[in-house]
Amino acid sequence: MPDRPLNLRPSTHPTLVRWLTWVAAIGCVLVLLGAPVWFFMHGDAAGWQEGREVTVSVEPDAWCRTGPPPGSPRTCEASWPGGSGDVSDRYGGPRPETGEQVTARIVGDDLTLTGYSRILLRWALLAPYLTLVGLVLALAAAAALVRLDPRWWGRRTDLI
Repeated sequence: MPDRPLNLRPSTHPTLVRWLTWVAAIGCVLVLLGAPVWFFMHGDAAGWQEGREVTVSVEPDAWCRTGPPPGSPRTCEASWPGGSGDVSDRYGGPRPETGEQVTARIVGDDLTLTGYSRILLRWALLAPYLTLVGLVLALAAAAALVRLDPRWWGRRTDLI
């Protein structure tokens, strides 16, 4: 079929190309599910897993804020033995209230969390692996598609 333009030539391996397209799409979905969670939540989840539990004291005149969504997590200024910073219920757990004490875990130099939802914790801990597996799948499938399918060989500017 040399008389057809390059992008209209049929694939020499149509079933394999169909499967590789699905693999590339799945790889992209894994990257989209893993990368943001890895970037924003993995550090807190890893700190939570270390299990440095403390009793946090929220002073009666402490500054507290609510938000951002989803939900209405509350973050307050607090102190604990050996440090001070913020205490938050952003991933689950009891809500910190002014003038009270709450049990929390240290996840960073100036952050403690009162709880962590099991699903969010597992997702945050698996996020780096999801991202890396997704990248490998997407790149390997794209490389195979470029090699096997003539529609992937050239740029679209060759249609002119």
